[in-house]
Amino acid sequence: MFEPLWNNKYIESVQLTIAEQLGVEERGEFYDITGALRDMVQNHLMQMLCMTAMEAPASLDADAVRDEKVKVIKSLKPLTVESVNENVVRGQYTAARGMNGYLEEINVPQDSFTETYVAIKAEIENERWKGVPFYLRTGKRMAGKVAEIVLNFKDLNSHIFEGSRTAPNRLVIELQPYESVRLYTQ
Repeated sequence: MFEPLWNNKYIESVQLTIAEQLGVEERGEFYDITGALRDMVQNHLMQMLCMTAMEAPASLDADAVRDEKVKVIKSLKPLTVESVNENVVRGQYTAARGMNGYLEEINVPQDSFTETYVAIKAEIENERWKGVPFYLRTGKRMAGKVAEIVLNFKDLNSHIFEGSRTAPNRLVIELQPYESVRLYTQ
């Protein structure tokens, strides 16, 4: 149903989010070495990115699916030293609502710069996705726990009521805490 719309002609942007309410808890030593980038982006968010952006595999065989995922990864526009500041945000949670900040957690060095939040604007340079930004973000101690994929569709200037501006159409695929697929239309 969505395959004809699953491309840069109809999709404005894609947001991939994994937010956690918990902090690092007792994992301070591990997390300070790893950080959000290595802990969540390189595996979980990259899986979500690949599953969203890959072409349909020739079969559901593991090798065929893997091959399509590899094509997506190879099509990612590399970040340069110059583009990192424009396309990547890193941060740490601070003390709030009676909870420790990252630097107050057990086994976390007081001078740590390890990120507990990271957001990346990624681009896939292939025919289907060229020009569509993919926003990957993950963080600890966020307002809510959620893992979701949001596809924001382009405004095609087909408003029913003249002069009205409504939110863009979007497809939300929620993976956690509840599994659901929701389509919001104007």
